Formats: sequence, structure tokens, C-alpha cells
Amino acid sequence: MTPLVWKFTAALPAPSLTDNASDAARLKAALGQPHLHCPLSVLRALPAYLRANNYEIHGVIAAGQDGHNKIVSIGRQGSYGVALDIGSTNIWGELIDLDTGTILFKEVMTNPQTRYGADILTRIFYSIQESDGAAALHECLVAAVNAVIKSLRDRAGIAKETVHALVVAANTTMTHFLLNLPVNNIPVSPYIPVVNAPGFQSPVALAIDINPEGIIYLFPNSGSYVGGDIVSGIVASAIYKSDAPSVLIDIGTNVEIAVGTKDWILVGAGAGGPAFDEGIAGIGGRAADGAICVVSIDPSLNVTLETIGGAPPSCLCGTGMVSLVAGLYEAGIIEQNGALIPGKQNVIDTALGLGFLLHEDNDRQLIVYQTEINNFLLSKAAMFTLLSVMTHTVGLAFSDIDKFILTGALGSHIRAKDVKTLGLLPDISEDRIVHIENASLTGAGMLLRDRILLDDISVITNLITYKEMNEDTGFMNELQGAMFIPHTDLAKLKG
Repeated sequence: MTPLVWKFTAALPAPSLTDNASDAARLKAALGQPHLHCPLSVLRALPAYLRANNYEIHGVIAAGQDGHNKIVSIGRQGSYGVALDIGSTNIWGELIDLDTGTILFKEVMTNPQTRYGADILTRIFYSIQESDGAAALHECLVAAVNAVIKSLRDRAGIAKETVHALVVAANTTMTHFLLNLPVNNIPVSPYIPVVNAPGFQSPVALAIDINPEGIIYLFPNSGSYVGGDIVSGIVASAIYKSDAPSVLIDIGTNVEIAVGTKDWILVGAGAGGPAFDEGIAGIGGRAADGAICVVSIDPSLNVTLETIGGAPPSCLCGTGMVSLVAGLYEAGIIEQNGALIPGKQNVIDTALGLGFLLHEDNDRQLIVYQTEINNFLLSKAAMFTLLSVMTHTVGLAFSDIDKFILTGALGSHIRAKDVKTLGLLPDISEDRIVHIENASLTGAGMLLRDRILLDDISVITNLITYKEMNEDTGFMNELQGAMFIPHTDLAKLKG
């Protein structure tokens, strides 16, 4: 294992009148790293440490920009890193022991920026239009990151000084908010971010509560709507090592797609919207205990629900919505266009229009309304159309794709049969569909364990071509047909 941060031990020759090199120069020579950076805090502690330990030294070194490593601290201690996936809706983190590579704990929390808007564009406009908008979005995100890190540390019982590295995978806008960079130019043509590769940053500069001399690495973005999260996912999925074309689909509030091989990668993104997360419906909620995740409707139109943790039904998560709409269609309760059929079992007329009564108990009715099904189908159509346009742009048919890799809050858990019923993916064999729990978080953790992947990330960024979907006329031309289940032109689903 070659972690991003690693421990060292060195025995230095004691100085003399004939060998009067400085303490810092002596340490660099012993480690064979003449360009090693020794921060001021280390320099202040170094003389006393060396002399108290007979010139034997233990410490921690971190990788840095362009191979310029730095000493993080000296002395015997544990060494830990945190991997973060900062999504528009949720922030996921994991604490990794950098001595062993073991994941010690995982944590998830709602991104507090959601109070400023459920989607990226609303938050961007808030940051531009409100006098303190940008600062508010930055500060609440930093507070959330620190809260995730603190929770992980508390559960492990470790001090912040032993957390030597933070690796962040986030979409382009989240990266900008974290760095407190202006986002004014991201949503308007020609869609230009401030920076594509922020690389290594200082914990002190960002007010992140890890060791002040530690390192923060942010995965590079590829465009205004394809960020470091998809680059991290490409690392995790290894499509950049593949001879045959593969597709990585990250399904969340946004849908990001990468299609490619070891020789080229095309990336693009489209809005999935709240229909792919807990904003899915009025009864939508996070994938936690009690969330409906599978809906089965038998030939007699009886509804059976599966919930996370087996708890009583409390809400509907994204996978549950996919399962529900697929089940409604297969049972003949909705038309091909998603319209509920009046008179069918559990179809009820309400003040909000037609709805499907999913569950009822003494306290509450769980109803999915027609408008929510329509919104879901629009998101479904946007995802399939994005996939279709991306593959056709590089001259590929679906039959040319070796693997369809699904990840993200929704993508890692939806059932292959539901995906094919709805036309989210082409009609392909299930063995060509691969699930990765959270490719973005996985890639960040992989980098913490293996700094050699910094070279791979450079390779990936050189392979990537970014397709700006906002300017693609073919997208809107294909979207309408994909709004039906599974599609108005079944030939387009041929895989």
C-alpha cells in the first residue's frame, strides 16, 4: 500500500564541527528527499525532538502538488484520512486507517445547502443575487464537512491532529462553494468554471478541522456540470483501463455519464432533479429505516411493500419510486404515458388530482400523485436521452457497450428488471449491468490508500472530452419519445 500520507522512520547522523548541516537539511538527506517541505510548525519542534531522541525520528509525510511532498508532523502517532463525496443532496464520508487501509466508520448527512434550494441552479442564483449568498453557501458547507469529520473522529476516538488527509469528490459547483469561488459563470454560456483542477489545498485556508499541516485534495472537474465526483467514479470503475467501451452512470440529483475506454472518455451531465432522490414525491425521504425501497404488485393488484430495515413504511426513497412506477406499468394501472387509470385498485381521486394509495395506517396515507409520476418520467426520459446522445456522439450503438455501470444514490440500488421495464437503460442482459455502491466515495478512498492514482487521475483528465448538453439540439429532439414507458420507438432500446 502506498497511501497518500505515510509514516517514516529515520536515523540521522549527529551534527559535528565537520558536519554542521542544519537539522532540516539533515532530515531531508536522511530521507532522500531534498525538496521535502518542512512547515514552520515542524521546524519549531524539530531541534528539541532530534536531541531528545538521539537523532532517531518518526513522523508523517504527505504527498503534495507536482510531487512536492511535505512533513505533516513528527513523533509516533496514528494516521488517518477522510474520504468525502459531497453531493447536492447528501454528504457521505468514511474514515480510513492509513496504516492498514481499513475503513473504520462511514457517515452521511443531508447537505445543509438544501435549505437554499433543492437543486444546483437555485443555489447558484441565490449566491449571485443575495448580498451574503455566496458566503452563506460556503460557510454552511464547511460547517457540514467539519460535522461529518467530527462525527467520524468521535466514533473512532481519535484527535483531529491524527487526521492527516482529506480527499474530496464533488460536482463542480459544490467544489466551488467549498473553495468559496464565484459560480457566476457556471450556468451561462459558455459555462466556464473558475478552476478545473484545484488539486491540493490547505486545511487552514479552508477552515477544515483536520491536522493544520495536513492535506486536502480535490478531484478535478471536467466542465461546468461534470465534476470531480465523476472523475473519482471513473477511478473506481476503471473504465479508463478497459479495451471495450463501458458506460458509467451516476444517478442522483444530477445524472452524470462517462462513456469510454483506455484511449478516450466522453463525459456529460443532465438534470435528474428531485425525482431521483428524496425530493421524489411529497412522501419522499432518504434511504433509511422505514423507507419503501421495493414495491410489488401481483396479478390481483395487491400491493406488497419492502422497507429498509423491515420497519413500518414511513416514506418512499428513490429506488422505491423506480420500483413503484415499473410495477404500476406492468400491472396495467398506468398507461404508457404514465397516466393513472381511474377505477383501478388503489387509484384515488384527491384534492390534488389522481393519486395511487401506496400505504395506509392509523396515522397517515402514503400517496403518490399523478404529477409526481409525470415528473419522474421526465427525469427518466432525460437520463435515457443523455445516455443515447452520449453514445451516438462517439459513433457507438448500445450493443457496442460492454458494461453499464450504475452508481450514485439511486443507481447503486435499483433493480435491473425495473430499469429495463421503464426504459432507463436499453434492453440488455442483466450480466452487462454492474452496480457500485458509491463510486465517487470509493474513488476518493482508493486515492487515500494509493497515491500512485494521482498519475492515473492525470491520465484520465487527458483522456476526457466534455460534452456540454445545454447546447445539444439532438437532446430535445429525442427527449419526447423517452417520456413514455419504455419508449415510443422500441428500436431505440435495442442493446
